[in-house]
Amino acid sequence: MTDKDSEHKKSFSESEKEILEYWRKNKIFEETLDKTEKGRPFVFYEGPPYANGRPGIHHALARAFKDAILRFKTMRGFYVRRKAGWDTHGLPTEMEVEKKLGLASKKDIEEKVGLEKFVEEAKKSVFGYKEEWERLTDRMAYWLDLKNPYVTMTNGYIESLWSVFSKIAENGYLYKDYKVLPWCPRCGTSLSSHELAQGYKKVKDESVYVKFPLKQPKSYLLVWTTTPWTLPGNIALAVNPKIGYATVEKNGERLILAKSRLEVLEEDYKEINEQKGKDLIGLEYEPLYPISNIKHSTSDYKIVESDFVTAEDGTGILHVAPAFGREDQEIGKKEKLPTPITVDEEGKLKAPGYAWDGRYFKDANPLIIEDLKNRQLLFKTELYEHDYPFCWRCQSPLIYFAKNSWFLKTTAVKNQMIAENKKIGWHPEFIRDGRFGEWLSENVDWAISRERYWGTPLPIWQCNASGCGHQEIIGSLEELDKFGTKRTTRVFIMRHGEADHNVNGYVGPVINGSGLTAKGRKQVEKEVKKLVKEKIDIIISSPLTRAKQTAEIVSKTLGAKIEVNENIYDYNWGKLQGKTVAEGNKLFPLERRFKESPPGGESIPDVRARMMMELRKVVKKHGGKNILIISHGDPIWILNAALEGAEEKDYPRLWYPKTGEAKELKLHNWPYNRAGELDLHRPYIDLIDLVCAKCGGEMKRVKEVADVWFDSGAVPFAQDNFLFGAKAKRPSQYPADYIAEGVDQTRGWFYTLLAVSSLLKLPAPYKNVLVLGLVLDEKGEKMSKSRGNAAEPLTLFEKYGADAVRWYFYTVNQPWDEKLFKESDIAEASRRFLNIFWNSFVYWRTYKDKGSVLKKKPRLLINKWLDIRLNQVGYDATEALEKFDIVRAARMIENFVAEDLSRWYIRRIRDAIRFGSKPEKKEISDIFGLALREVSKLAAPFIPFLTDRMFLEVMKNGSIHLEKWTKFKKPSVSEKKLVEEMNEARRIVSLGLEARAKAGIKVRQPLALLKIRNPKSEIRNKKEFLNLIEGEVNIKKIVFDPKIKDEVELDINITPELKEEGQLRELIRHIQEKRKEAGFKPSDKITFAALTDSKGAAFVKKFEAILKKEAGIKIIIFGEAKQERGPLISLKFNI
Repeated sequence: MTDKDSEHKKSFSESEKEILEYWRKNKIFEETLDKTEKGRPFVFYEGPPYANGRPGIHHALARAFKDAILRFKTMRGFYVRRKAGWDTHGLPTEMEVEKKLGLASKKDIEEKVGLEKFVEEAKKSVFGYKEEWERLTDRMAYWLDLKNPYVTMTNGYIESLWSVFSKIAENGYLYKDYKVLPWCPRCGTSLSSHELAQGYKKVKDESVYVKFPLKQPKSYLLVWTTTPWTLPGNIALAVNPKIGYATVEKNGERLILAKSRLEVLEEDYKEINEQKGKDLIGLEYEPLYPISNIKHSTSDYKIVESDFVTAEDGTGILHVAPAFGREDQEIGKKEKLPTPITVDEEGKLKAPGYAWDGRYFKDANPLIIEDLKNRQLLFKTELYEHDYPFCWRCQSPLIYFAKNSWFLKTTAVKNQMIAENKKIGWHPEFIRDGRFGEWLSENVDWAISRERYWGTPLPIWQCNASGCGHQEIIGSLEELDKFGTKRTTRVFIMRHGEADHNVNGYVGPVINGSGLTAKGRKQVEKEVKKLVKEKIDIIISSPLTRAKQTAEIVSKTLGAKIEVNENIYDYNWGKLQGKTVAEGNKLFPLERRFKESPPGGESIPDVRARMMMELRKVVKKHGGKNILIISHGDPIWILNAALEGAEEKDYPRLWYPKTGEAKELKLHNWPYNRAGELDLHRPYIDLIDLVCAKCGGEMKRVKEVADVWFDSGAVPFAQDNFLFGAKAKRPSQYPADYIAEGVDQTRGWFYTLLAVSSLLKLPAPYKNVLVLGLVLDEKGEKMSKSRGNAAEPLTLFEKYGADAVRWYFYTVNQPWDEKLFKESDIAEASRRFLNIFWNSFVYWRTYKDKGSVLKKKPRLLINKWLDIRLNQVGYDATEALEKFDIVRAARMIENFVAEDLSRWYIRRIRDAIRFGSKPEKKEISDIFGLALREVSKLAAPFIPFLTDRMFLEVMKNGSIHLEKWTKFKKPSVSEKKLVEEMNEARRIVSLGLEARAKAGIKVRQPLALLKIRNPKSEIRNKKEFLNLIEGEVNIKKIVFDPKIKDEVELDINITPELKEEGQLRELIRHIQEKRKEAGFKPSDKITFAALTDSKGAAFVKKFEAILKKEAGIKIIIFGEAKQERGPLISLKFNI
């Protein structure tokens, strides 16, 4: 077997890995960006995943549909920036850390480990599965800029979020209020409406019908509730004034309830009278559980009115507990009712003296029910099935709970969001007015604050001064400085003058011995003159000789006292001391020193932590003075970069002091962590105070962090650290031309993106959205590792290749439809398309003309048709992709390859490409190759590996992904007519083959005649089409006969001549199969050993010329070969 044969037989998975390596080595992705850099932008936002959980098959689905459009647009010449992103804040990360540290509650976080340690652990955990995500992304050829992602926990991202928040506040859409919100007792935080929508489950709860005693003996108001734990918080009962209520007698007691709900009494009751709800208003009742610590006496428990009350279920009387229901709170506000809090933030009841005191709310239910039963106040219980909200992250049941929270007034921009939604290209369209439109119409204000730790701190500072009430919304680091305490301490930094080791080119020693040179002394003497006017009070010197010598010269001029600080010494190279700078940088390059220390030395982060710590100490000790610190090049460079909050990747381009150079450090009112890094997270930001612009008092930051969905909702702005200002009203990458995520994001990311932009008074942040359906197992159940039904994408890529998985997603059904995943469907997708496509390419490679130019205009009918059909498919597929109809485009491509190219074209040119004239073979080779090249370009956005494999086999370098998309022209009337005529010919062929199958006659057996009934057929007088039909149906002649019964009719009479011809075809087929089994190439001329009887020998001799030509035979022998004759095929047969 040749190397080329081996290459052709390589599995898709194996070849994909080679292609990946080729792309990496030749930076093909980067080249696509460079090549299109000046093109018109096509803006895309990557929805940020969490990297602290493993990716699943649904993530592969999303990546496939994103990548297809982005590749298509790139080939069309657009500049498609593909910035990766990571979601890092919020409960998903916090829960992982709690689990790791063995914590069970917020109380544990604060008391057992402390906020600082918890936050630092959260930082470490956010990228737990980053490598797996990157491996998935890379392996399936989803081209993303993973080297420069946006990360929601970075300072630049958070600062941009602050800017967005500040702008929203400036627009008047931020407020604080005491509202009932969904509350997770486990996580100890409120949730927003879009978070709430993520976690509903159908559950069965025990509901209760409770008798609230009236002042009259044995008279009760019958009330139904599904939350018995809220009954101790009852403060009123509500009725609808317009509803009819009945008083009935049952078991010697009088009960009042809605007349339309009498069915709940079942039977054995007597109706006494009827009244409207308005007649019941003001009626007093005895509380079930009197609350003594509020201004609400037993005479204050009465019936109030509310339009919220309905008689659709229950009893038509609502139990009002203002702390635990939104409608309850509205009623409470209207009636000026108190709001007793009978449950704490952990979901435990506060009920001194009762059995349920301190019990979790769910556990309290049966105890309360038992108490009611013992007091004969329980009418009955019923199991009630309903949708109940659970925490979207920890899966704990939620409660509704009254809390002070910060809100964004999304209701104020509701109409804007609805109007903008109408302009968005939703795919599918029904999402616009359906799932998404309905969600917008039911919009409530966004509860933006979270009582948690690991998140974007709300940039709200409030004045502590009594009666002031001023608050400041900070929009940038610059504003922290602007509103911070005016500093009276000034710090200058100076590098020692030139020293011996500088001249000799050695790394800086951290032991004494390298003193100032004469030049170094002059540098210091010159520089110190600039410092005279700064009135330096104290000089802090490194303990090393070269620094102390510098300090002495400076002190002599300035008259300031010298204080030696043992911890501001030079960068410690450890065992590399004594090496030249060149040697040190070679053995331990700069980028490596950011991650690790030289043996026995320290890393750059070590130096940063050391220098920042010493700076804090010095400023604290000498506050209010002008301080000069004399140190060394690297420590000064690192300290300055740290103070400016620079990212490590930016350090090399920042100021580095020359020997003897001095500079004032800017001391910011910014938060830094123990590692000396700028860190806008809690607890560091909590230590930053501001000065009240109104009264001059101290301002403290509120403790809450932002809803994590705010992080991703602000991606259009924060991904590039955009800050609102006078120059720009929106980022350059705004709005997105295309985004794609799962259907669950209609109430998640799709909503928060639109909400944030609307609150900023900007148009919709995206123009087109592709909504993706869920990937379920073949039984329609959700996939999970615990159930053992999860599909691992990397395993599937290894087995079938990523192209096969991608193609399955593109063709199985519409993107928004649920996918009942079966692994066998991937194998089928590969067999149905990839195998056929690759085999078609291999066939062309085998028989192509060496001088094939792929440009020539065709003369042969079959080639003309292929050329036109290719253009037609290219035009239609391009149009579909422009409309984001990925499935339609993919199916058109598959149909062209499988039906048009493989099952029609290749069948019709098989003889001509092998045995035709030279011009004929050349034309077929050219057109066939052109079709493969163009369809490869069409398929490249879908199956990037296989198409580039084909491209590289021919071109040897470059990439199909660097090719320009062909400008297909709209098919002309005459071109469409030719395709229709070919379709008619193919239809007749199909009918003819059906007739053969019905008669039980193989296609290789020639027949004399095919009759066609339609005398008006457009191809009747077109010899080329008739010749195609004759060849495909294997008949000698076609006639048109309107008298036949069926559309076509075969003459199935087989003459001896026809039989012989059929036998010859069968023999050639057997020889070809033997050639294939032996691994011979079509160009190999073989010796054919015919193992047959005399009749068979005579047959072979009669058709010797045809056999040699069509079966690639050089010599025919009869019987077994007696000696080596080169390539040999032996076949035993009889005629």
